[in-house]
Amino acid sequence: MTGLTAMLKKEIKEQLRTHKLLIVTAVFLLFGFATPLLIKYMPQLLEAAGEGIIIQMPEPSAAMAIGEYAGTIVQFGVLVAVLMLMGAVSRERERGLAAIILSKPVSRGAYITAKFLATASSFIVALVLGSAACWIYSILLIGPASLPAFLGLNVLAALFFMFCLSVTLLCSSMFRNQLLAGGIALAILIIQALLTQVPVLGDYMPGQLTAWGIGLLSGPHPTAWPAVIVCAVLTVACLVLSPAVLRHREL
Repeated sequence: MTGLTAMLKKEIKEQLRTHKLLIVTAVFLLFGFATPLLIKYMPQLLEAAGEGIIIQMPEPSAAMAIGEYAGTIVQFGVLVAVLMLMGAVSRERERGLAAIILSKPVSRGAYITAKFLATASSFIVALVLGSAACWIYSILLIGPASLPAFLGLNVLAALFFMFCLSVTLLCSSMFRNQLLAGGIALAILIIQALLTQVPVLGDYMPGQLTAWGIGLLSGPHPTAWPAVIVCAVLTVACLVLSPAVLRHREL
C-alpha cells in the first residue's frame, strides 16, 4: 500500500487536531464512571422517589454494572462511529481534498486503511480507558467481578466497533453526501441489530458479540463463534470494497 505510513501519520494528527480522540474517550469515560454509581445507588434513588411504594430490585453487583456499561457504550458507540467516519471520504471528495491526496503517490487502499486504523485506534484507546474506569469503580463501590469475562467482553466489543467503523467507511466511500452516507450506515447497523433478534439468523449477526460478552459476566454462556467469523469477514470485506468503490467514483 503506497503511502500508508504518511497517510496514517496524517490521520492520527487529524484525530488529535479535531479532538475526536478526546471526544470519544470522554464519552466512554463518562459512562465508565457514571454506570457503577447509578447501579450502586439506584435502589436508594427509587426508594426516595417512590413515596412509600415498595420496588423490588436485584442486589447490585459489579457484573450488573459492567454489563449495563457495555450495553450503553455499544449503543452510543454505534452513533459515535457513524458520526466520526460518515464524512471521512465523502467530505474530502466534496472539498476536492481526496483528488489532491490521491494525485500523490498514495494508493486508494492506503488512503482508506489509514482512516480506518486511525479511527479504530481512537476507539480502542477510549474503550480501554472507559472500561478500566468502570471495572475499578465497580469493584470499589460494589464488589468483585470475573476478570477473564471482563476482558472477553471488551475484546468482543472492540470487534463489533471495528465492524461499525468499516461499514460507515464503506458508505462514506460510496456516497458524496456525508449525511446520506451516515444515514445509510446507521440504517444498516440498525437493521443488523434487529436481525440479531431473529432465531437462527441472529446467531450469525455481529451484534451477537456484545450479547455474548455481557452474558459472560454472569457465568458460562453459549458461545457465538459464527457471529465472530461473520463480523471479521464483513469488516475485511468492507475495507476491501471501500477502495474498490472509490476507484469507480469521481473524486
